[in-house]
Amino acid sequence: MNVLVTGAAGFIGAHVCRQLLADGHRVTAVIEPGQATPRLDPVRDQVTLAACDLFGSSEADLRHLGHGIDRAIHAAWYAVPGKYLTSPANIDALAGSLRLFAALWSSGCRAITGIGTCLEYRMADRPLREDDPCEPAILYAAAKHSTWLTGRELARQMGGRLTWARLFYLYGPEEAPARLIPDLAGNLLRGQRVAVTEGRQVRDYLHVADVASAITAIATGETEGAFNVGSGEPCTVRDIIATLAELTGGADRVDYGARPANLMDPPYIVAETTRLRSETGWRPAYTLETGLARTVAWWKERIAASA
Repeated sequence: MNVLVTGAAGFIGAHVCRQLLADGHRVTAVIEPGQATPRLDPVRDQVTLAACDLFGSSEADLRHLGHGIDRAIHAAWYAVPGKYLTSPANIDALAGSLRLFAALWSSGCRAITGIGTCLEYRMADRPLREDDPCEPAILYAAAKHSTWLTGRELARQMGGRLTWARLFYLYGPEEAPARLIPDLAGNLLRGQRVAVTEGRQVRDYLHVADVASAITAIATGETEGAFNVGSGEPCTVRDIIATLAELTGGADRVDYGARPANLMDPPYIVAETTRLRSETGWRPAYTLETGLARTVAWWKERIAASA
């Protein structure tokens, strides 16, 4: 298949490109004009790069982007760390995504897979299912959910198909350094002490390569609707911190409880993944332990190279 990937230079998009290529598909990787693309370096000569201001381009330019495309995976969104959860730019991403969907379907693209979030759901104290109520409490999640609802109706009108991958928590090599796992791993590898909360929150973490393979399985299949993308395995944040500390030799440099807990942070967010596994045949390649070990090894090499 000819598959278009937006947000291809990002953490998720770049790994999706790699997975599609490994599966034998042809990939058009859409990036922002002038954007650096280090995550695409391993496959740069295997993809067709397309520079496009997705949320600011004309309808004609968006239709041109979709010529000859069989499937599309829409990973582009406003994602500035520390700002994206509440930024009004989410509204621009919502509107731009719907314009993109319409242009791709009108150009002959058969199906589009959008990237949603577990934060679309009303939180519960058990694993979340795709048919659970959605009640987004932040602008980012509300914009994502609105894109899914409106895009689904637009697909019905235009004779297209939209699937929706609701991502839970992810990690892995090439993640932004300020995120939880790379921040902790980097500091511990550098011999620094780290101050953390008690880490009682229960979460569902999945290695980014497994996230990419799940998204690809959804996008290249004949399925419809929304899918949870997660491990289905609950773990506490403290478990993750302790594993990172052991892998980095920094168990004696972790100060649990030195930082206050975020009272707005949901205590339990875990995916129920039966639908993903049964309808696509997807299975993860990494356990949390093997995935964290590979991630720590990647950061160790990066820190050594920079030194």
